[in-house]
Amino acid sequence: MSELLLHHYPLSPYSEKIRAIFGYKGLAWTSVITPLQMPKPDLLALTGGYRKAPVLQIGRDIYCDTALMVRVIDRLHPEPPLLPSALKASCAAFAALEQTLFFAAVPTVFQPAGLKVLMERIGPEQMARFSADRAQLFTGGTATRPGPEFGKTHFLPLMNALDQQLQASPFLLGDAPTAADFSVFHPVWFIRSNAGVAPLLEPFKGLMAWFERMTAFGNGRPTEISAEDAIAVARSASALQPPDGPLLDVEGARIGSEVTVAATDYGVDPVAGRLIHASVFEIVIKRQDPRAGELAVHFPRAGFKVTPA
Repeated sequence: MSELLLHHYPLSPYSEKIRAIFGYKGLAWTSVITPLQMPKPDLLALTGGYRKAPVLQIGRDIYCDTALMVRVIDRLHPEPPLLPSALKASCAAFAALEQTLFFAAVPTVFQPAGLKVLMERIGPEQMARFSADRAQLFTGGTATRPGPEFGKTHFLPLMNALDQQLQASPFLLGDAPTAADFSVFHPVWFIRSNAGVAPLLEPFKGLMAWFERMTAFGNGRPTEISAEDAIAVARSASALQPPDGPLLDVEGARIGSEVTVAATDYGVDPVAGRLIHASVFEIVIKRQDPRAGELAVHFPRAGFKVTPA
């Protein structure tokens, strides 16, 4: 069984980001399918409340948010690199653009032609539950659910800018992919994987040639197991992954104290546990679950808040 367990579902764009990284690095990994929407009792047994897909599991270490997953995958499997030293700032800039690209892709896909394809794929009842769930996902955070106007004002300018940049090199930052390419890939994949709206990208020849190069890497070598088996993996694991970055206390909470951690933008469900590590890169809490045992749940430092319990 692979050390990398990805909790995901096939239609998830951010999950495709990680699946594509597995493909680029030629990795074997373990696939655990999670529901499109709540309830997700098996996933929450591992995360303690974080509900978004994907979630990366390595034994009893649970990683939330793809920004952190990119770092841990690159640390464990450094070749080929996602974050070359000479391009770190450029990769960070594209990572900062990622959510804007995704929020432009969502209303583009949810145009009538794209919505029709989604309805055919998952069915009207599932679609209604999915839409209600996503409305709830944007309750309480700083982000607003992207609407048609956001798609109109951002989609074409961003696609045109990417297309122009990709006229000069095979990948965004040169001759090889980096984390920058994977930050951009999944919003484009989301549109291209929907036959109703896929033709909107056809005029962007440089972007489409890059997309073909990216999809050629595939998704690595997955082996599927059940969510119950993934929980058993966590329960039986002993060692923890090393912390990422030197210790740096978060304001208002000390290492060893009881805290809650929650995203600030959307999907702001809090996760409670004991703070065991904090750095400029990540926050790690230890929590106990009746089914999964003792777990270390990792969150990025950026975009998440820590509150003393």
